[in-house]
Amino acid sequence: MVKPTTPPLFGHMTPAHSPFDDVLSGIQENEHRKANPVIRTAENLKKYIEDFEASLDAEHEVALRIASFGGVVQFHAETIGFAKPDLVTFIGITDEGERVQLVQHYTQLNFLLKAAKKLQPQARRIGFL
Repeated sequence: MVKPTTPPLFGHMTPAHSPFDDVLSGIQENEHRKANPVIRTAENLKKYIEDFEASLDAEHEVALRIASFGGVVQFHAETIGFAKPDLVTFIGITDEGERVQLVQHYTQLNFLLKAAKKLQPQARRIGFL
């Protein structure tokens, strides 16, 4: 015997979309950005790096110099991203061709942006995730 099914309460109703929904969504997104410092940090990093890249000629690309490993590590940055709630990631390649990925807490960021000779025929520009 087949049992009759009952439709979910209000299942047949679809809410109408209102322009206020878009405004509310925008407000919620802004509040989320304000509440999450790693997002603001990533946005600020992106602006600083894009401004620095804009000053480079076609023969140079951005290299990051990090001085917190008992020595100095320099690499050509390819990608910068973040992982909520508090990590920023840098992916790139050293002058010797070694792949590197640096993961740092957003409160520990401290590095030097440097113009470095390009490693490939075309200078790389950093991608942001």
